[in-house]
Amino acid sequence: MIRFLLGLLGAAGGLYIASLYENSSIALLGCTHMFLMALSFFYILYEMESVRITLDMPPVMADQGESVHIRLRVKRRYRGCCGIIRVQVAVVRKDLRSATRHKWLRMESGLESADCFLSIAEPGSYEILLRRVRVYDLTGLFCLEQRRAVRGERASLGVLPRIYPMGISLSEAVRGFVGEAEMYDSVRSGTDASETLQLRPFRDGDELRNIHWKLSAKEGELIVRENSMPKGCAVSVLVESVAVGGEAMLQCVASLSFCLMDRECPHYVAWYNDGLQDIVRVRVDNEESFYEAQLRLLREGGAKGKTDIVARYREKYSGEPVLHRIYVGAGPCFRMDDRETLRFKSSSLERELGGVELTL
Repeated sequence: MIRFLLGLLGAAGGLYIASLYENSSIALLGCTHMFLMALSFFYILYEMESVRITLDMPPVMADQGESVHIRLRVKRRYRGCCGIIRVQVAVVRKDLRSATRHKWLRMESGLESADCFLSIAEPGSYEILLRRVRVYDLTGLFCLEQRRAVRGERASLGVLPRIYPMGISLSEAVRGFVGEAEMYDSVRSGTDASETLQLRPFRDGDELRNIHWKLSAKEGELIVRENSMPKGCAVSVLVESVAVGGEAMLQCVASLSFCLMDRECPHYVAWYNDGLQDIVRVRVDNEESFYEAQLRLLREGGAKGKTDIVARYREKYSGEPVLHRIYVGAGPCFRMDDRETLRFKSSSLERELGGVELTL
């Protein structure tokens, strides 16, 4: 709109000069200028009624600092519309509700899509929004801006924190921890008769009560039902608010959880959810559940105030057996059970975590 106003001022200035000097050529030039600007204005209005911009980007997950591919598509209701279009893309962090970056993308005339790559330095849960669109005339000099063509276009993006290696030693008590769980060990047998690990031929030392008599009669030999062993979680990782702890704390949580998973130690990651006004926890056994826990923590772990997560967790799960509770707080820091708190420097977090040796 500002360019139109400047153009109108230029045309008006030309007409004024023409009236002063009584010059018909300058007057004709000013009138032509006004006519072309009016034509340009109505052309842009026609374009704006035709254009609809969509964000072609499913919910994605990216590592910290990794480039994320964004594609915009333009749909035109009427034929013959081929002006240049510029779209503003904004990246908004959900827990802060403020735009961390915005970028204008240029969609050339005649093209139906435009691509760009964004890299985000801080881990967190983000939204990719289309803020506004500028539609230009065929000369590319004049434009009008609106939001209606991109209203409601958004996509979710989870940026995971960096993972640093750290030393973890597991005791036999942790490795053989049973507890109550809905997941079972795929290798070791146990005493839970509700789940069968495998059916195998009878061996010396097997108990008669474990013989599968119907299958034995069918196979013509004694077949034993081997019961499964529940895989309980001996370790719970309790996380302070993401908004309070910041980037370094998230890196500590991700590194600790990943290393526990890598050592085949099932564990819970728990935090306080403001919306539910309650403790939320996710069980981590493999890479899929690890990424699920990290994404949920980024989305839901931004409690506004500081909460005593350890006391709330003990209260909610007081009747559930657990061997170790590891608190991860701002600073960042670790505190396992009633042991001394380990504090780290954010500037040298990779080196300091590499020197840690947790014995569970």
